[in-house]
Amino acid sequence: MHIRAMPTAAAVRITAVLALGAVIAAGTAACSTEKTAEPDAIGVVEKLPDDTDKAQSKKNAQEFRSWVEEHGTAQQKSAAGRVDRILGEWNDKTGNAYIATDINGGKKPAADPQGAATAIAKAFASWKDSDQGYASVYDVYGNAMLTNYKF
Repeated sequence: MHIRAMPTAAAVRITAVLALGAVIAAGTAACSTEKTAEPDAIGVVEKLPDDTDKAQSKKNAQEFRSWVEEHGTAQQKSAAGRVDRILGEWNDKTGNAYIATDINGGKKPAADPQGAATAIAKAFASWKDSDQGYASVYDVYGNAMLTNYKF
């Protein structure tokens, strides 16, 4: 004769809680409600934040490229042509700029992607002199190439 043990009420509750926890963990790993990138513990934003005003960010990039064309070095002029959009807010005292480029993509690959990112950040620093501002440069995929360059 075979006797089958019935699960206790506590065992059923524990199983239900574990199953619910697995469903919640799977659901949150697959999606997020965040709209913008958040800085990590040291203030680095690894992914380009969402562009909430594309017209303004394109206008910022055009003004930047025009300034660099008039005042920049040869390397800065070459690199500034890769700037597509400039997001963020800055003024004469503080701010953060997120610079979207076509580096690692675009029509012509950059011979020195890191050098181009650095030239863009340096040109931005010359364009927007600030007490506490930072510029970050992102490649065509929205990945950080250079972060928190002081301007």
